[in-house]
Amino acid sequence: MKGRQQGRPTKWVSATMKEHVSVGKPGVKFEVWEKWKKNRRKLGTLTISVGGLRWRPHKGKLSKQRSWDAFAEWFAPE
Repeated sequence: MKGRQQGRPTKWVSATMKEHVSVGKPGVKFEVWEKWKKNRRKLGTLTISVGGLRWRPHKGKLSKQRSWDAFAEWFAPE
């Protein structure tokens, strides 16, 4: 399928995994893209590994890795 398809959403996409996935030490990489009309650009890469999460913006420096404990603190109830 190329281009805009009639009846298809053009703004938001969400994904949910309902299965367990084995993550090795190198991790699993997800590329995050922005699409608006015909203008596409890569926002960055999210790497999920055994040690935690790492975000690298497109054409940016690699950010520090956040451990799973630090990540859990973001969502902890106050």
